[in-house]
Amino acid sequence: MDNTFPAGSERRSLAIPLGLVALGGLSLSIDLAVSRRCVAEEFRFAHRFLEQIEPFGQPPGAIIISLALWACGALSRRDSLRVVLAPIASGLTADFLKLLVARSRPYHFFRITAPDMATTVFDTFQGWLPLFSGGSRLQSCPSAHTAFVTGFCVALSRLFPGGRLLFAVVATLVALQRIEGGAHFVSDTLWGGAVGYWIGTRWMKISAQSRSDRSVEEFDSQDRGVESPAQSV
Repeated sequence: MDNTFPAGSERRSLAIPLGLVALGGLSLSIDLAVSRRCVAEEFRFAHRFLEQIEPFGQPPGAIIISLALWACGALSRRDSLRVVLAPIASGLTADFLKLLVARSRPYHFFRITAPDMATTVFDTFQGWLPLFSGGSRLQSCPSAHTAFVTGFCVALSRLFPGGRLLFAVVATLVALQRIEGGAHFVSDTLWGGAVGYWIGTRWMKISAQSRSDRSVEEFDSQDRGVESPAQSV
């Protein structure tokens, strides 16, 4: 399985997250309008389908899929671990960022806001460094589910490039589920996607480089007739 990173991947690993961050900023203009309709259950026809997609944005789903790929011989044990750790690192990074900025989740914001009250999207932001004081209702930004599934799909795309389109669709559907369910604004999911793409790409590159360095070390040691540290373990 190819673990090298082709030319241009470094530029993409930076351009795509920056593009998602920019789109998130632009989507602030539609955040309230879209989420108001979602909280009012105007898209209820899609609720059941999207709800069934949501497990792809959680650790059990990623772990089961990675184990299945390993059990079927599609992934080595090491690569299956790489695939699991990419989304976990992405999700944890998003969870950390939630502690830096407080933003109301849509279902909470529209519950505490009177329909005739004049509000702007900036009213959804409740301050800096809330840490754990606001609880889940003030942890809307960024979407950890979207970060998780994006990191997962980035890892799968690296090892199975033929499935890139499918993986992108899955990540998009998970993001839509978070919006439709009233858990996140559109901008939250785009920013979560940026986190997941960046962390997932960096993790896959670093872990591939580590493997390459270890292989070179073992080859040089064998060529000299010396046992490498990796072989002696």
